[in-house]
Amino acid sequence: MQVFPWQKFSLTLAGTLGVRLDKPEGRRWRVSSWLGMVTVYYLVDLLWIRSNGTPEAALRELAVWYALTVWVVYYGGIILTLGTLLKRRLTTRFGEERAYLVYEVILGIVFLNQGFSQAVLMFAFGSSFPDAVPVWASCAIGAVLVAVGVVFKLWAAHRAGLDTFYCRDMFLDRRIDHPDQSGLVTDGPYRWFKNPMYGIGTVHAYGGAIWCRSLEGLAVAALFQCSIYLFYAVAERPFVKRVYAPCAPSTV
Repeated sequence: MQVFPWQKFSLTLAGTLGVRLDKPEGRRWRVSSWLGMVTVYYLVDLLWIRSNGTPEAALRELAVWYALTVWVVYYGGIILTLGTLLKRRLTTRFGEERAYLVYEVILGIVFLNQGFSQAVLMFAFGSSFPDAVPVWASCAIGAVLVAVGVVFKLWAAHRAGLDTFYCRDMFLDRRIDHPDQSGLVTDGPYRWFKNPMYGIGTVHAYGGAIWCRSLEGLAVAALFQCSIYLFYAVAERPFVKRVYAPCAPSTV
């Protein structure tokens, strides 16, 4: 069956939001888990956050704990799983495909929570910008940054592939197939940026914080971005140098 470019981008978009629809294996499980998490968000929002009796202080406390929990689970989890021997133990015990499928589903749910937790905190701590900053300016700058970040993130994820986006090579501890002989992506945004998803691909988080006029949101966006570069330094870059560098030393 022919897959058109717009369909590929749609699958990439779904993948960056936490659910992979491009692979038939475990698709029902992936979709069910993702929809279950979205349903929980909706019920919490409808039954508690939007209730008139919910104090603003309680909402802010919830937002802070939610963001911090996701931060610990996401960055601590991927560093522990992909940066240590834990991945080998999992694949040895459960088999590569089964272990990776479970990891992939969990990582997708964490991806969803990562974006949602930042959004919740930005709205909970909105309007903390100084009055000297015009509302129209924060809205305009925020919209531009959101657009640029989303476009570059989708573009980079599309060129690299969702298997790379979900760190399949790092989990299996080997190269995965790619048209380039080196196994590394060197076209699209990767032609100009080494890590477009970690760099310019994350400016949409800053844009959302600026749109919401949230200083706290800017701080959390910076925390999350610094943490992904920590993951790159601790786990990803050593893996790339060990596995891919012999084929393309100048790109690492």
